[in-house]
Amino acid sequence: MCLSFAVLAGISGVLLVSQERPAEAAGEMNCGCHPNKADKSFTHKPVKDGECSSCHKPSDQKHPKVKKGAFLLTDNGKAGLCNECHERKDIKKYVHGPVASGDCLDCHDVHQGDNKFQLKESGVALCYMCHDKTKLGRKFPHPPIAEGKCLDCHDPHQSDNKYILKADGSDLCIMCHDKSMFTGKSIHGPVATGECSACHVTHGTQYPHLLKHSFPEDFYTPFNKSQFELCFKCHSASIADDQRTGAATGFRNGMFNLHFLHVNKADKGRSCKVCHDPHASSQPKLISSKVSGFGRWRIPIRYTKNDVGGTCVVGCHKPKSYNRIDPVVNP
Repeated sequence: MCLSFAVLAGISGVLLVSQERPAEAAGEMNCGCHPNKADKSFTHKPVKDGECSSCHKPSDQKHPKVKKGAFLLTDNGKAGLCNECHERKDIKKYVHGPVASGDCLDCHDVHQGDNKFQLKESGVALCYMCHDKTKLGRKFPHPPIAEGKCLDCHDPHQSDNKYILKADGSDLCIMCHDKSMFTGKSIHGPVATGECSACHVTHGTQYPHLLKHSFPEDFYTPFNKSQFELCFKCHSASIADDQRTGAATGFRNGMFNLHFLHVNKADKGRSCKVCHDPHASSQPKLISSKVSGFGRWRIPIRYTKNDVGGTCVVGCHKPKSYNRIDPVVNP
């Protein structure tokens, strides 16, 4: 209660009259000395309830005569104070830096704010208070980044996964992406081991689909090794360079390299994705069952593998077979 005193003069002497001064807003328990701490959209519950003493502990010194030291904060105002009410957020293997150092107020305002949870900024702007925006703001950003939803992937406080991710490896990706993309008879190596980041940049990149390196988008593309940088970071460029080989690829008819035949053309070289799915497929060797062709037509592919080669039945040419030991003469 805040008291004001009026001196009333009268025949009988001096009379002191006390009256309550109404608080200007919920939580203002300080007779108007301090700025209002409860007039924004989101208010810390003790402030809203006017329970300042939940966090501020009176000392032996008289307030307001003594401006500093009259009230003390538990644990010098760091996480120890927060942990008196809130569940601890620093017990898992990986902890967000400000949480680990007990600096909750790096992200939160202790009294009130215009953002939920009294966050100092909304969305990704909060992250940019510490993290380098230039590393995240790229030509092709990950949708959660573009929409300011970092918490779609990250926990803001702690996690059992590195980078305080909500799940590990590809389990994180399938929280949003269709799980069927990652299952099949044949699975791309990085996908099988949950290393999506072997090909993709998680926040943003200069290439479409968050790819780390260049990869041709079009069905037909003049062959240039620099265009296939993504593939050649793991696969040998000889798979497309050498017209004749006995070791660079199993996709050969005798010694004739069939990858070279499809890809290495000055005008109508095929992109890898014309035949292969980059994630997983129901057929061997990541061969897609259907691929985007011309207009709305999706080209069907039926691939049969055997011990010495295989056969392709596709919509873009007659059925053709190959044999690494005894070359096939196709019609």
